[in-house]
Amino acid sequence: MPRRNTNNLRIKRKYLIWRKDARGIAEASLDKTAAAIALYNDWLAGRDFRAFHAERARAFKRHLGGLRNERTGAPLSAATVNGTLRELKAFYYWMADQPGYKSKISRADADYLTPDRRSENARRGTLWKPHPSPAQARYAIERMPTDTVIERRNRAFVTFLFLTGSREGAAISLSLRNLDLTNGCVQFDGRHVDTKFGKSFSTGFYPFGTFAEKILADWVAELTHDHLFSATDPLFPKTKVGVGASRKFEVVGISRAPWKSASSAAKIFKQAFADAGLPPFPPHRVRNTMSDLANEHCRTPEDYKAWSQNMGHDDVLTTFRSYGTVPQGRQMELMNRFRDREGKDDGFDILD
Repeated sequence: MPRRNTNNLRIKRKYLIWRKDARGIAEASLDKTAAAIALYNDWLAGRDFRAFHAERARAFKRHLGGLRNERTGAPLSAATVNGTLRELKAFYYWMADQPGYKSKISRADADYLTPDRRSENARRGTLWKPHPSPAQARYAIERMPTDTVIERRNRAFVTFLFLTGSREGAAISLSLRNLDLTNGCVQFDGRHVDTKFGKSFSTGFYPFGTFAEKILADWVAELTHDHLFSATDPLFPKTKVGVGASRKFEVVGISRAPWKSASSAAKIFKQAFADAGLPPFPPHRVRNTMSDLANEHCRTPEDYKAWSQNMGHDDVLTTFRSYGTVPQGRQMELMNRFRDREGKDDGFDILD
């Protein structure tokens, strides 16, 4: 077990407090920062953070390259390695300005923690990501069971993601008061909803189909009429477990509390597609599906701006860069069409 270094623990805590209170970083991001520093601290085996130089940075990069995922046994992904290096580099940049550390740490040495361009390009790759088409999504939803309240909740949850393009973490933190069925929209209030960076924005329902809007409306009606939920109760409550008729712990319905994490919601989403005989897509791929849907409906720059804004993006280029990648087959089809069009517009045959 690595030796504990109280100086390391003290400066790490000071850095995390600074990140939280001076930079307003969210808890989830702070957890990633803490994990990266802890991984480096374990590798140091009790040595002080101030004993830092370029060769140590290079040695740690080689160490990361040899680590493997504890669950799968596969090498760490480029995203994990590069994220750890970026967090650690930022930590050392900050320490280079701190009393008792700035005389020991050089930012030029910390630059050796920069991820190499090859792995960074792999991490930021813009290749098309597998995601459900709108038709596949509708197919999976239509085949989800509805016999129990849990099954109806699950179907409403998956439907909601495709109606709004919401991240699963935000969806499970919504209350009934955030939903406006009359106007077909949702208020993602960053003060109460777990949105990215605590951003607040409004999202209108995407043109996914009237059947989807009916599924959501029926679910809200069941919550308010059958379970007497109020405006402050969760839109997607967690499963209630209790002692059933068999005198064993089992699912007995829904509670008035929201899910604590998005992991259960992600499993429900993947299972819906697996049960329909489709790949178990992760829920974040919904936003790629929304970009596909945009191609069917958007015609003007204003259309694309409204669509992007509906996803909570301030810049329409964010939507295109992150979710608007064209499948390679479609890319080649379009390029061939452009070439054919150019040939017709020339007005002459090059072989003449």
